[in-house]
Amino acid sequence: METLSFELRKLGLTEKEVRVYLAALEFGYAAAQKIAQKLNISRPTIYEIIKGLKTKGLMMEFKEAKRTYFTAESPDKLLRILHIQKREIEEKERELLRIIAALRAKYHLEEDKLFKSYQGPAGLKILESDLLETHSGEIYIINPKKIPFNLKSILASIKKRLGKIEIKEISVKKSIPASLIIYDKIIFIRQNKPFKGILIEDKNFTAILKELFRK
Repeated sequence: METLSFELRKLGLTEKEVRVYLAALEFGYAAAQKIAQKLNISRPTIYEIIKGLKTKGLMMEFKEAKRTYFTAESPDKLLRILHIQKREIEEKERELLRIIAALRAKYHLEEDKLFKSYQGPAGLKILESDLLETHSGEIYIINPKKIPFNLKSILASIKKRLGKIEIKEISVKKSIPASLIIYDKIIFIRQNKPFKGILIEDKNFTAILKELFRK
């Protein structure tokens, strides 16, 4: 029981809310007085605790023969709490990323005209990670089928983290063994072996390429 109580508290329930919820599950339905007597808690306090559980969607009330009874909602509703917490965390993360982006822009923390070259599987991983952590709401891709990592999965993760973003892809008809990914930086990937990629952090160059895509 102690383990169960601990897990419920991890979902954001107070110790008293856990006790009341478990007692209500045990009773099936009961008047507030009966729950208060079982747990040795005052009736005014019980009503406050029940109010909190109702707000969380874990208890409901009904009337029968002019008396008010309370019953615990199905434990399946606990999953709803987890989903709400998950959405709140994701929204806080998106907001924090917006703040970080604004601070970086305001205080010019980006390095201008910075080119970094990467080779082999380790270099590919670095480029993947950089793209995955982007704050950009626009991602433009040239020759997506030539990119040697799971682009679809990475884009899905970015969408989940940032919310709605704009993605445009252009496939080159000619056989050109190279790709370009434009976000708040630019990744140039050459397919010739050994693999080679270049990370470009020039803000002006990035802005120009984005304008070409917007036209």
